[in-house]
Amino acid sequence: MAGKRPKGSPEPISKLLTGPGLNPELGARLKDLVIWESWDQAVGAAIAGRARPLRLVGGVLTVVVASGPWMQQLSFMKTELRERINTLLGNERVKEIVLKSGRIQHDTGVTEAVRPTPKPLSVQQQAQVAKQVSDLKDAELRESLKALIELHLRNS
Repeated sequence: MAGKRPKGSPEPISKLLTGPGLNPELGARLKDLVIWESWDQAVGAAIAGRARPLRLVGGVLTVVVASGPWMQQLSFMKTELRERINTLLGNERVKEIVLKSGRIQHDTGVTEAVRPTPKPLSVQQQAQVAKQVSDLKDAELRESLKALIELHLRNS
């Protein structure tokens, strides 16, 4: 029984992926991951920000698109996109592209632009804001308007 593993015990994934019993379709599906890994490069930043690949089944790539106008634009570009993706894959795995309206989920690892910290108001600016809102009788309205003006001044 040397070399045999007990029934039901796990095998290393590397053995499954390189062993003689490897399903050729599995190998092809693993190569399809390039679509997800290189999507931004294949379609460009403008499209990648508004469309993401969802699934590839039977040569049909389903792409989620963020809005109607982008869906219309991409419908005109399907052939070009298919050619770009197939070039990236090295063979013609994508036969058709289907567009689906939906919400785009961006990678969590991507660094997004951070708003700069608002600058503090000077004593003169604070006095000017207080003077501008001093005539308002309603305290809630006065405080809301004061906060809005201060926010505008800090961000300008």
